[in-house]
Amino acid sequence: MRPLLVLAGLLICMLPASATKNSSESTGSRGTEIQQIETGIKRLGARVIWMRINSGACTRRGLLGVYKPEDRTIFLCQQSIRDNTAPLIETLRHEGWHAVQQICNKGRPVMSKVKIFSLLTDADRKNLREFYDRSQYPLEAEARAIEKLSTDDYLRDIDRYCAHV
Repeated sequence: MRPLLVLAGLLICMLPASATKNSSESTGSRGTEIQQIETGIKRLGARVIWMRINSGACTRRGLLGVYKPEDRTIFLCQQSIRDNTAPLIETLRHEGWHAVQQICNKGRPVMSKVKIFSLLTDADRKNLREFYDRSQYPLEAEARAIEKLSTDDYLRDIDRYCAHV
């Protein structure tokens, strides 16, 4: 009996977070929202990989997620996000928008700099100055602005900017 419990526990640990949420949350709007965003990203030809441990792309402390353009892969660092779906959804939108920039707009932002920076908070601007090289500002700032959209608006923007993909 014990070997079966251990095996079942190991199998559960290998599932993505969206598959291991309790049943009331996974059937709720947040679980569905995560699936909708993930589906929108996958339509672009990008992948989403859920990392449960500090390994690979998720070794930097405090990192919530990262997009690797060479692989068209988003890594979500669950040990930093935990079970709180709000930062998970924002991180998924943010990293997914980097995929939009790369796949649909040749590695450039889709909005003008004026529009992007008008959507940022003071905290966003401070974070950009502290953690990013100026050459990264336009792409990173746009992803920060876009992550705050509703999921419906986010998915509409993917369809609008990636219609040719």
